Amino acid sequence: MRFRAREAESPSIELTPLIDVVFLLLIFLMISTTFVSRTGLQIQVPEADSAAANPDSARVEVMVTEKGDYLVDGEELAGEKALAAVLRRRSEQVENTEHPLLVIRADRNARHGAVVAAMDAGSAAGLGRVAISTVRPEAGEAP
Repeated sequence: MRFRAREAESPSIELTPLIDVVFLLLIFLMISTTFVSRTGLQIQVPEADSAAANPDSARVEVMVTEKGDYLVDGEELAGEKALAAVLRRRSEQVENTEHPLLVIRADRNARHGAVVAAMDAGSAAGLGRVAISTVRPEAGEAP
C-alpha cells in the first residue's frame, strides 16, 4: 500500500479567540479600575509615619490651601465666617450620628492660624472629633 504524502499546512494563528481574550482583559481592567474624584485644587498633604485610613462615614472634610483659603465639599469659601456657617449646616446634616468627625486636609505650607481657625469653627459647629489628613512618606525618605 502506498500512502500519499500530505501537503504540510502552513501554521496560522486564529485571530478570533485572540481578539476575544483581549476584549475580556479590557473589560476586566475597565471594571476593576477605581475612579478617584479630585477637586481642582492641588494641595500637598504632610507626611506621617502613623498615617492610617479612617473609614468613618459621618465626616465633614475641610481643605485648607497654602494661601489660607477654605474648601468644603469642593465649595470655596470666602473666609472664616463663611466656613463656620457651612460647618454648622453640615454638622446639622450629620447630627444623627453619635460622634461626627471633622477631617482637615491642610497643605503642608498652610498657615498654622488657618488650620486652628478651621478646628475652632468645627468645634463651635459641634464637630468635636478632629482628624488631620496625612500621607505615609515614600520608602527611603527620612521622616
